[in-house]
Amino acid sequence: MIERLYGGADKPIRKVLSELFPEVPYSEICAALRRKDVKVDRKRVSSDSMVVSSGSTVTIYPKKVKEIKFLYEDDQVFACYKPKGIQSEGSPSFEESVRCLRPDARLMHRLDTNTDGVLLFTKTPSAYSAVFDAMKEGRITKYYDAEVYGVPPVSKPTELRYYYKKDSEKGRAILSESPKSGFLPVSLRFDIKKRTPNGAILSVEIHKGKMHQIRAMLAFYGYFILGDGKYGSDEINRALGVTKTRLTASAIKFSFPSDSPFAYLNEITISI
Repeated sequence: MIERLYGGADKPIRKVLSELFPEVPYSEICAALRRKDVKVDRKRVSSDSMVVSSGSTVTIYPKKVKEIKFLYEDDQVFACYKPKGIQSEGSPSFEESVRCLRPDARLMHRLDTNTDGVLLFTKTPSAYSAVFDAMKEGRITKYYDAEVYGVPPVSKPTELRYYYKKDSEKGRAILSESPKSGFLPVSLRFDIKKRTPNGAILSVEIHKGKMHQIRAMLAFYGYFILGDGKYGSDEINRALGVTKTRLTASAIKFSFPSDSPFAYLNEITISI
């Protein structure tokens, strides 16, 4: 049994179930409705034409859920593969699904809803503190594959350095080539991994991640990530039939001090 509070606009029960329970396959949502294994505000749903309103408590009794892929796990930390189309945290979220299996898990970073790949969690307070500090200090390197429109004119690994400001009201990143008040320095390193019919797949490396950092920086550089409507071109995305951002968090590496109890992670690369 999974129960969650719905907070969106009035929608048919099928759409609400798909939004609230992304870990349940759509075929199982339909089957649960046929079995009458769905409740809204503790009352069993008898019709799949029902409309659900904001503030309703929705319950489903699924017989199967999507399997969560664990990429690495020990007594202190673990990492999972987050698919595209589900937010990292909040409700509903990938974090909620993971905590059904690991109740003490703490999410250490985020991926955009339409970015898939490696998500890191900790299991203990000491691991949370150590990983949190390592991220602040740039001791954790994150690698991404980004398919961009066009081919950057480079023949070797290249570093981009800009100045960044988060516009919380608009939910986007603002970049500048020169220092400005309220802007912070950001950087990333990339290389061309493979050419594609419409551009290239880049290998991207960052040490400290900010909201939309990779998407905004590559677009500012002149090569937006395909599927990205916020920093890219809806017209081009539609013409190419790309609906989700082609950005994947491919790997994570650690660099703890040699005397840290977590230095054993330095020998590990967690990848998809």
